[in-house]
Order: sequence, then C-alpha cells, then structure tokens
Amino acid sequence: MEVKVLGAYGGEGPGLRSSCILINNRIALDAGALTSGLSLSDQVKVNVIMISHTHLDHIQDLGFIADNVFGKRSEPIRIIGLAKSIQIIQKHIMNNKVWPDFSKIPNPEHPVVSYQAIKAGEEIKVEGLTLKAIPVNHPVPSAAFIINDGKSSLIYTGDSGVTERLWKEADKLNSLRLVMIEVSFPNRLQGLAEITGHLTPKMAEAELKKLAIQGFQARAFHLKPNFLAELKSELAKTKPKIIPLEQGEVIEI
Repeated sequence: MEVKVLGAYGGEGPGLRSSCILINNRIALDAGALTSGLSLSDQVKVNVIMISHTHLDHIQDLGFIADNVFGKRSEPIRIIGLAKSIQIIQKHIMNNKVWPDFSKIPNPEHPVVSYQAIKAGEEIKVEGLTLKAIPVNHPVPSAAFIINDGKSSLIYTGDSGVTERLWKEADKLNSLRLVMIEVSFPNRLQGLAEITGHLTPKMAEAELKKLAIQGFQARAFHLKPNFLAELKSELAKTKPKIIPLEQGEVIEI
C-alpha cells in the first residue's frame, strides 16, 4: 500500500493542513486536505472518502472536491462512514443550504457523490482492500479504520481518546505495519485531552503498549498547531518512538 500524507494536523495555519491520508491514490481517510493537498487532476482520481467522524477538520473539503470533480468523472465519489456521520453530512453540510446536495447533482441517477453507511465492526471491500470500522472514544460517533491489502495492514485511529476495542482487533492481525495514532495536546493538558476525547504523547504511548503485536511503525497525526513544538519535543521521548507524520510524506508498506 502507498500511504500519502496530505494533511497531518488537528487544525490549520500557514503551511499546515488538517487530517487527510490518501491510500493508493484512490482512497482518502478523512477530508481535511483533499483539495488543498491534491492537484485538480489527482482529485478526480479519488474514488472513496472514508469519514472517521464529522468534526469540521475531517470533513471540510467534502464540498470542495465535489465541486471540483463535477463533470469530470463517470462514477460518483463514494463517501463512506458510520450511519450517524452520513446523516450529519447530508443534513447539515450538503443540504442545499450550507452547500449543494451533490448526491442529486446533476441528477439522482448520476450524482457527483454517493453515500454508504457502515456499521461499527463491519468489514467491507473497497478498491481491492479490506476496510474495517472500529468505534473509538470521541464526543461524536467516531471510528478508526483497519485496512488490509492481503499482505500488510495499517490502522488509522481518527480522533480518539483512550480506547480498548481497537487494540484488541489489532492484535488479531499478523501483518500490522503502520499505526497512525492521533496526538492532539501536550502532556500538561492531559485533563483537556481526556474530556475532549483526544490523546497526549504519554497517553498515546500507553495506548500502543496495550498491543501485544510488535514490529510496526508508530506515527502521530492531528497535532494541534498551537502546541506543535511542545508536542514534537514530547513525542521524541516516547517509547516505543512515535514519530510525527509529515505533510507530503509517502510511506510504502
């Protein structure tokens, strides 16, 4: 699998883009940087957008990519997520008030986007890969994704605080190569992380120690821009080492 980091941060600032990972140039994990991080020609190649949850930094480019690919694709972009996430996008974003309803444009038979609701724990086949949504701890319904190509597996936690089920599922894998784990706040703000469903470097370190399986890369994303230097300093001291993802980075697993 090719993993391309389009956005690695839990917010935006000059040169910093929100969470968005591209798998094999076809599957996006969240939509925080789909249009700001991809050329127009590469946006047209995206077939699937997996939404972990509906906080703005994870869905903000859904409307823009729909607008940009209009008339340039023969099939709709599939937006896949938990049922509640899909409902929120339909009701509050692409609702003909905040943004056009591209599931009915140019007509319902040939829309720009389509929606697919999946259940927590459900496994689906997408673009030759197996994807499984695992519920995690966040103030809104949120899922981590386990992705497998038959040879290797990766985990994308989405936004999550302390959780258990995800790591139990991960220990069933014999091919885990990459864990992308959210880290939002510095250690001194653990209380804030706990009440907002996020992690600090120490909390992320403790989460990864729940895994019996070894031999994977641990990479951090969703770093808050206003704490960036502090977070990078604290992540450098983690064991196992959790390395921040870098925008534009490509990882082959």
